[in-house]
Amino acid sequence: MAVRPTRHHHDAMRFLTAVILAACSAAGAQAPATPMIVSADWLARHLTDPSVVVLHVVHDTMDFSAGHIPGARELRYESFTTSRDSIGTELPSAAELRTLFEKLGLSDNSHVVIYSGMTGMAPMASRAFLTLDYLGLPRISLLDGAFAKWRAQGRPVTTQPTAIVPGHLTVKPRVVTVDANWVNTHTGHAGYAFIDTRTTPEYLGTGERGGLRSDGHIAGARQLEWQQLFADADSSVFLEPAAIAKLYAERSAPGDTLVTYCLVGYRASMTYFGARVAGLPVRLYDGSYQDWARRKLPVTKGASP
Repeated sequence: MAVRPTRHHHDAMRFLTAVILAACSAAGAQAPATPMIVSADWLARHLTDPSVVVLHVVHDTMDFSAGHIPGARELRYESFTTSRDSIGTELPSAAELRTLFEKLGLSDNSHVVIYSGMTGMAPMASRAFLTLDYLGLPRISLLDGAFAKWRAQGRPVTTQPTAIVPGHLTVKPRVVTVDANWVNTHTGHAGYAFIDTRTTPEYLGTGERGGLRSDGHIAGARQLEWQQLFADADSSVFLEPAAIAKLYAERSAPGDTLVTYCLVGYRASMTYFGARVAGLPVRLYDGSYQDWARRKLPVTKGASP
């Protein structure tokens, strides 16, 4: 005689079905996205992973030879920036950058971790991030706390040069920068939020930087200094991603494309990075205020908005 299923049988079957579906879903799920900020603990665990390539960004080569994370490769800031039409800190060609980074051992499957060796020079690392983002590399991170935190925690440091096997990159350039004409066309239009990554006197039009006096800011731009992305800017320790996202939410509307700028595109590379951490569409005005002022384009003086 057949046994009629009871309510408990049905409940058990529903539970089993849910477990099976969850397992199938987990099996088919994609691997988690690469974190854009990695901790010293994370890097210590992955330092021997052949796919992890660590870049130590420097202005002065003595900074690298005095000590670096084992396996790190020296990346001179001047090697991935150039001048164009007398404007500094521009992106070199994709072909030049591909050659540079292949010599440093980067390949298509590399997870690149970048840090600045000098305290207070965090935007050197974010400018390197922007450059690799431009080339289309999918896995790029900055090291939280940079070299200062690594060293303060007593982690291994070496003065020995790193043996490098050249890599192979399939470059897929992305649009990460905009020019003055683009900015002038989009200023004041819905859907775009401009972020001024300069000091308060520069933003207000009462100060100068690099010998260039500021007369104000691009109309509608809101100020966000790069140091505000950090819990401790001196040691390059970032805020939590949610706190970083809040900084941008206070200065833009949902769905806005963000446009960051500073004097030349150095400091603004860090607010570009912050927007990427927050998952927001973002571009950087390369040439920034230096280019804008040279073209005698309009600015707003004072604290508006």
